[in-house]
Amino acid sequence: MYYLKLFVEQCKMSVMSAAIYRANFWLMLIQSLINSAMGILCVAFIYGSVDSIAGWSRHEMIILICTSQIVNQLYRGIIHWNQNRFVGSIGSGDFDRVLLRPVNVIFQINSGGVDISGVASLLGPLTVLIAQAAYIGVKAGAAQIVIFILFTLNGVLTLSSFMLLLYSSAFLFIKTDGLTNLYYMVMDIADKPKEMFGREFLYGFIFIIPAIPLANAPASILLGRADFPFMLIYPGVGLFFAFASYMSIRMGLKRYTSASG
Repeated sequence: MYYLKLFVEQCKMSVMSAAIYRANFWLMLIQSLINSAMGILCVAFIYGSVDSIAGWSRHEMIILICTSQIVNQLYRGIIHWNQNRFVGSIGSGDFDRVLLRPVNVIFQINSGGVDISGVASLLGPLTVLIAQAAYIGVKAGAAQIVIFILFTLNGVLTLSSFMLLLYSSAFLFIKTDGLTNLYYMVMDIADKPKEMFGREFLYGFIFIIPAIPLANAPASILLGRADFPFMLIYPGVGLFFAFASYMSIRMGLKRYTSASG
């Protein structure tokens, strides 16, 4: 409850900041919506020549892409900026302040500021997802919707933990700017159907670079494509990377020496 109150206060501060710089808020929101629209338009262009890709119809593919965008926007809006700030604080010495506060270090690394425009841009892919699901006659009950939400949140957890595991190398190398490119690669894979990949690549994109659990899992739930014995792997992957990132941060703290002098 204590950390929930802290998060709510952080959201309030972010809303106040967005209200001050309203032009920047709208520009960022428009940019996010354009990025979402471009992804969907690309699908429409590709499906002008084919009826399906790896057994996925155009409408199913749009639902998969929208799910990937939802996971991505939740991560970018709530966590990504804070993780980048953590990496910068290692070299500047500002990380000392994190250690002095009576708040859990992992919580501080992953929270602080919220990109309100990024969170608001969820409305775009969410609206398209609902419209596409209604168009193809998806009849999702309450339990199915709850499971979809849980697997979406697991996708956010998996992505956040994987990136934190990578960013924890800042304790060793200080500058880790190149790792952001890996984030874009993961998201590029995440909106592809898992049926496109051979077995070796599929397992690699689940257990090593966890791109498949991000959007394929919740989209499969919504579309009735889920293989439930196999689906149990995805929460396990999320918990594994959460634990691995936690242990990596703990080991990094033992190596950390202040850069502020």
